[in-house]
Amino acid sequence: MAENLAQARKAIEGQRAAIREHISKYHRYQHPDDKMTAWKTIQNAQEQIRKLKRRYPGLDSYSSEDSWSPR
Repeated sequence: MAENLAQARKAIEGQRAAIREHISKYHRYQHPDDKMTAWKTIQNAQEQIRKLKRRYPGLDSYSSEDSWSPR
């Protein structure tokens, strides 16, 4: 887990990059199982972002990746 606010911001940006990558994969994949794997990875990254924001309330940034859903 991030040790300070600057590291938490960096961790969130890393999670958002992973989400963007897997959104792209989700749209590219044809097989439902592959899509589900990408979606689970996105959900995991979003949960990590939520945990960091709870631990560091000063992190008030928001990005569309934080709540993206295929639905």
